[in-house]
Amino acid sequence: MSKTASKLQLILAAFVLLAALGASAAAVAQPEPLSGAERDGFLQWLHSLETAVAAREEAELPEAAPLYPFDTPAWDLSDPRPYRHLSISKAVTELEAEVNARGGAGRVGGNLSSTLMALANARNYVNLSEYDSALVWYRVAAEIDSTGSFRHEIAREGLACAASANDSLAMAALMTNTLGTDDLTGRQDELVLAYRWLLTARDTDSVEHLVDKIEAHREVVTPRLRFWHAYALGWLGRPSASLAELRVLVRDGGLSHGLSEHQRGWVLSALADDYFLLGDSDTARGLYRALADCAVGRLRMWGKNQLAGLDFIEHRYLSAGAGFEEVCEGTRFGAWQDQACAMVEIAREMERIKGEGEPYGVAQFYRP
Repeated sequence: MSKTASKLQLILAAFVLLAALGASAAAVAQPEPLSGAERDGFLQWLHSLETAVAAREEAELPEAAPLYPFDTPAWDLSDPRPYRHLSISKAVTELEAEVNARGGAGRVGGNLSSTLMALANARNYVNLSEYDSALVWYRVAAEIDSTGSFRHEIAREGLACAASANDSLAMAALMTNTLGTDDLTGRQDELVLAYRWLLTARDTDSVEHLVDKIEAHREVVTPRLRFWHAYALGWLGRPSASLAELRVLVRDGGLSHGLSEHQRGWVLSALADDYFLLGDSDTARGLYRALADCAVGRLRMWGKNQLAGLDFIEHRYLSAGAGFEEVCEGTRFGAWQDQACAMVEIAREMERIKGEGEPYGVAQFYRP
């Protein structure tokens, strides 16, 4: 294929993209613009994130993101703490010996009267990364817990343990309990874990079921659960519903709500993206400008990329080309920057055709 033919194909693809974006914006009702409190909250979120990132980078520390699925900090590899593991191993050995002397873990009623002891043993196995044995003891704890005093801890930790063991059968059984219950009070962490597992598994039907269940029990929604609820709605292609959740989040100002830096950044970029997807380019442009001027590298680059995209679909090709070029040559944060590199040449070609106008029969595509 010749170079000219390739350019023509790129230009045709750009026109198709413009037409699709226009049709999509026309088909979806525009959302309400941000209120003053929400706009202030967005800026406070951004400032809080900038401050947190700057302080961490000054101390030369990595991002302290809790590890999935237990939401615990990463181990310090320079501090192996062997005596801790020896103590845990000794405790496990002594309890197992006592239980086996009474007939084994299968005879729960006669062997162990304390749910807390069974739960502690399950946690000990988790600390030793013996997840299969831990699952056995979580089941023992669930059987002993006749009053349900520890049902939330057992359900959440058992789900996390099954995820760590990559035990699909155990995960399916536990997830059925989570999705089937109508009592969601106190189970927010379990619901967050369920969202994360189902999204990773790309189980659309189960994600939709969980979304509907949480919509029917709004009283249990915490900020952290709201984040994952908004993420799931966006993943399902429901930007209007996702936007509504994000607006509630930013109204609280600069509170982190236990979210990682990356998650807080997603809230800020997704808020702008949802406005763009729903056809409110003016609000989206204002939010992208704030991101493009911020001190957080990934957000700054994304804001510049999206501003260039807005310039492109509004036929400001010179500005779009310059913006895409800056993103293309900037610090690498994702594969989306490869698209920006491709768009540089397309924007230049579109500007050339726009300048020549009617001889190419494209004047109708441009605003007067």
